[in-house]
Amino acid sequence: MKRTGQLSLAEAFLGDKLSGGSSPLDRLSGLVKWYRFEKLLTPLRDGGPGRAAWPPLVLFKALLLQSLYGLSDRELEEAL
Repeated sequence: MKRTGQLSLAEAFLGDKLSGGSSPLDRLSGLVKWYRFEKLLTPLRDGGPGRAAWPPLVLFKALLLQSLYGLSDRELEEAL
């Protein structure tokens, strides 16, 4: 645990395995209806030339994690 009492990103991902309970991310996944966000975000996808883009929902979830855990862009990249 950090001094703030907040779980680290790794602890949030491995919460089940470390503590035997469900992790905060698992609980969040159960509460949020992600298909609704996916429906809103899918039209933003650019089907242009070049390498295939990441799915918009994956990027949205990454931004949520960044916001929840106060990560910089570099820290988010390392965590992912």
